Amino acid sequence: MMRLTVRARLLLALALLAVAVLTVGAIAWGALTRGTDRLDRLHGETLGGVDQALTLSRQAADLATLAPYLLTLDSPFRIAQEGREATALVDAIAAGLPPDDALRGRVDDTRRAIADLVRETSLRAGLRDRTLRLNAELAAAERRFAAQSARPSAALMERQDWLALQRIAAALLGAGRAENLIGVGEFQREYTRLAAHLGDRRPVSAAGDLARMTAIAEGRDGLFELRRLELARQIGAEAALVRIRQGAAAVTGHSAAATVLARDAIAAERASTATAIALAKSTILAVGLASAALALMAALYVSGHVTANLRAISDAMVRLASGDRQSRLPRGEGGGDEIGKLFHAFRIFRANALRLDRSHRQMAQRTALFEKMMAGISDGVAILSDNGQIVASNQRLAQVLRVDPARLDGRPRLSEIVDAAGWQVVEGPGGFANLSLPGLAHAERRSSDLPGGGSVALFSDATERRQLDDRLRQIQRIEALGKVSGEVAHDFGNILSTISGSLHLMDSAPPERQGMLRQTVASAVDLGMSLTGRLLSFARRQQLEPELVDLPALVEGMADLVGFALRDEIELVIDIRSGPLQVRVDPGQLESAILNLCLNAGQAIPGEGRITLGVARDGDHARIEVTDTGAGMPPEVLVQAMEPFFTARADGAGTGLGLAMVYGFIRQSGGDITIDSTVGEGTRVCLTLPLAAVATSGLPGFGAVLVVEDESGDRALAERLLTGCAGRLEIAGSAGAALDRLERPFDLVVTDLALHGRVAGWRVASVALSRWPEALVIVVSGNLPEVNPLAARFPRRIATLAKPLTSAALGAALAELGATGQGDEPQSGIQR
Repeated sequence: MMRLTVRARLLLALALLAVAVLTVGAIAWGALTRGTDRLDRLHGETLGGVDQALTLSRQAADLATLAPYLLTLDSPFRIAQEGREATALVDAIAAGLPPDDALRGRVDDTRRAIADLVRETSLRAGLRDRTLRLNAELAAAERRFAAQSARPSAALMERQDWLALQRIAAALLGAGRAENLIGVGEFQREYTRLAAHLGDRRPVSAAGDLARMTAIAEGRDGLFELRRLELARQIGAEAALVRIRQGAAAVTGHSAAATVLARDAIAAERASTATAIALAKSTILAVGLASAALALMAALYVSGHVTANLRAISDAMVRLASGDRQSRLPRGEGGGDEIGKLFHAFRIFRANALRLDRSHRQMAQRTALFEKMMAGISDGVAILSDNGQIVASNQRLAQVLRVDPARLDGRPRLSEIVDAAGWQVVEGPGGFANLSLPGLAHAERRSSDLPGGGSVALFSDATERRQLDDRLRQIQRIEALGKVSGEVAHDFGNILSTISGSLHLMDSAPPERQGMLRQTVASAVDLGMSLTGRLLSFARRQQLEPELVDLPALVEGMADLVGFALRDEIELVIDIRSGPLQVRVDPGQLESAILNLCLNAGQAIPGEGRITLGVARDGDHARIEVTDTGAGMPPEVLVQAMEPFFTARADGAGTGLGLAMVYGFIRQSGGDITIDSTVGEGTRVCLTLPLAAVATSGLPGFGAVLVVEDESGDRALAERLLTGCAGRLEIAGSAGAALDRLERPFDLVVTDLALHGRVAGWRVASVALSRWPEALVIVVSGNLPEVNPLAARFPRRIATLAKPLTSAALGAALAELGATGQGDEPQSGIQR
């Protein structure tokens, strides 16, 4: 047998109550007939009119409230949506009026006013959006013009132009924010005056910005026209709102008149119906008693069935929530009604709780496994939050970073821990970074983002591996030195054998033969000097004599010399693609390098061919290109092309020092060399040299200056540059000597990066900057690294410069650091 639901039972009880009410009503029908007729007449004549009047009054009030709200909206979608609601209210008002009512004309006019309000407000919103976009652009432009006008380095006329543009932007911004047409007109007159004044001056640096301001302000889509249209739409919308309010007031007046008439009719009928109402009271009392009895019976039934089961379910849920997984409810209780569904839901919830317990146990096992894995990893592991705080780490992290494990407590920032420990960080690609404690340890960091935010960082101790790499590089250098020594010993052995044999023969040779032997000795000596020069150039220890050279003129002057050195079937083309290019270089060595490259190119051309010797400007560098149409080099030969004593000539001729010598000379002169070659198409060798900079001002004066340089030529150059600006100039030839002198204060330290084959310049710079807070450091090198490891720790106190050192480059670096100097007297620091 199907059981009734609780809802069905309650509906049944209510139905019985309704039947009881109808029964009692039928009994009292006769007594209430007369009163009912009068009430019907009253309802037909007065109450219906009152209800209609009240409905119209409420709808008119809603319309009067909704219409002004349309003026505050900026979204066309919201305006259309609220407009439809207002139109619906007007339609509802019209539906409640008789067909021949005089108020219909006013309602129709109100409907048209709403349409006008929606149209004007939507158009005004679109115009307002365009105005706001222009205002945002003008605000950004005004800030940018203000920053340009405040630049100290700008000329006075240029700053005045930027200030005028700022005022134009301010005038346009004021027009975009004006609340009436009068304000827009005032700002337009201000803009016209400023634009005419600035346009007459025709600024060069701000011409593009002036054109943009003109495009924003003028034309059919200009700011002033947009603001006039926007304010005109605002006035139209406000006029439509006045018409809507007048219509709502007319409807409200109509409703008030109808209410007054209905009130009078009700008062007249009230006296006549009082008797019928008194008779109906007794009947209503009887109906109330019977209904109360029936409701009490239904309440007792519902409380006995529903309450007891709900209490059982709630008690079972409390026990389940407290951890009692054995809590159960009897099956079949409540059948298929709502109580039964609650019983079924409890059983599902209990099953889910059991599954959640099993999942929790599995998660605990995984957590324990994760902790064991973290403890067993040989590298340091740090799990970071989005802002870089250490959320979790293993014990190995403190050991790798050389910090106290207590420093990792309390969610500190990883970057602060690394900086406090003194690590120097060099960022790399893909989250990789090298860390170093100078002279102590090395580490590597690998970072990767986590899916839910944050990241994980893995720190590896690379100290031992770096030491092994250093040892391997030392072994490789020793092997290379052995190879060079063997080749040099062989060549010098041949030279000395020639000299020795010639000198021995001169003792017994006739006079005419002695002249030939002396010539042989001189040739051998020249060969030895040439070999020595090539070795010095390759080692970048050759004494150069740089001077200002016009590169195109030098190349054009070499055309005849190179042409004589080449075979007749080889065409030489000189390609000068720039005007004068001043470089600071040793002209003799540069001519030798260019001639060497052209001779190598000629040897690479088996028959007829062409060699192009070109000069061009490449940014702040000059570029020399030697291009041939020879056989080209395969990749394996190209890799070794600039190695000393390597030659690819089939006959085995040559020392293999040609390109190595060119490479050493170019690098020593502050330039670079690149080679591109394709087999069967030819080779292109490109030399780049920095253009010479002309010093615009002298160096500032300093009290005490320390120069740290192991190369005599570079040391002499630095001494010449700094002698005039130093009150006390000291020279150190090694890192140890420099550290001893740094016991005393210095205002400026100029140090070479590589000292006696070791990269010790960073250490000298770190000691000087740490020990003397007012000191400045310039690090110079012919091969500067891409990253300055001390820039972050000592901002605006350290700079790097490429060799050769020049007065202009040194002055620019000191100006960037903010050095003003202290004159010629020794000082303890630089005032900045």
